[in-house]
Amino acid sequence: MAKEIPNISDLRRKPEVMDEAIEAATTAYLKDDNTEPFAFKSGHTVDVSKAIEMHPQAKKLLADAATSPDLRRPMAKTATLMGFPLQG
Repeated sequence: MAKEIPNISDLRRKPEVMDEAIEAATTAYLKDDNTEPFAFKSGHTVDVSKAIEMHPQAKKLLADAATSPDLRRPMAKTATLMGFPLQG
C-alpha cells in the first residue's frame, strides 16, 4: 500500500509548518510566479505555481492583470494551503 502524502492543510496543524512559513511561500510566489518550490523547515516543499494551476478560481483570478492585490494574496494563500507538499 502506498504511503499517503499529507496536504498542506494537514501539515499546517503541526508545529513544524507555521503560519509565517505559509505567508512566506505566498509572498515568494506573488513576487515571482516562476519561483522555485517553497521549502519548509519540516523538510516538505510546496510548488505554489502548481498549486495555483490546480485551483481553478486562483488560476483564473491570478491570470487576470486586473485582479486587485487585495484579492491576489488570499487566492494565492488558499492555493498554497491546498497545495501538495513533497517530502524532501
